Amino acid sequence: MSDDVTGQTMTGNVPVYASAMVFIGVWGLVLAALNMFSMAHPTYHISWGGLFTFEATNAAFGEAKDGFHFEMLGDTIFIAACAGLIGFGSKTIGEHRELGDWVKGLLINDTWPALNDPSLAGGQRTSSAWCLLLGLAFYLYFGIAHQGWIDVGVYSVSIALIASGFALNRASRAPPGDEKID
Repeated sequence: MSDDVTGQTMTGNVPVYASAMVFIGVWGLVLAALNMFSMAHPTYHISWGGLFTFEATNAAFGEAKDGFHFEMLGDTIFIAACAGLIGFGSKTIGEHRELGDWVKGLLINDTWPALNDPSLAGGQRTSSAWCLLLGLAFYLYFGIAHQGWIDVGVYSVSIALIASGFALNRASRAPPGDEKID
């Protein structure tokens, strides 16, 4: 364990909610940038206010725009909210671990080597790694090939695979239980 500048000991366990906040914030910023350049949806410009209020405030999908389009109020609030998520999540991660180590740990860990070696942690971790990889690859492929970054069907498939990957990864790390159940 290392000490940070305040003299507090850094623990290695980052709360799950902090990582989720950073991921959702970065994902939102990417979607905002794609939306401003008319690349988030093949035919429409997305109104974040309309999307998140289920069209109570305005229509979620506006007229098609070519080129750059920025809605002052809606896009600014959405970008600020995403930046806030990244800020709060990063602050929490920084309290528990060095931010650079956390980012490095996303790529260099014991999950990805299990893609081709089930003997590392059994079939659960291998299945976990494949579900995570296929879910991310499917979302990226469909978004790039069809500009379907906010398509409900793509989310359904991607979320099912990614959630299964996270669940299997957690299950592969559970301590062994009793053999006898009665």
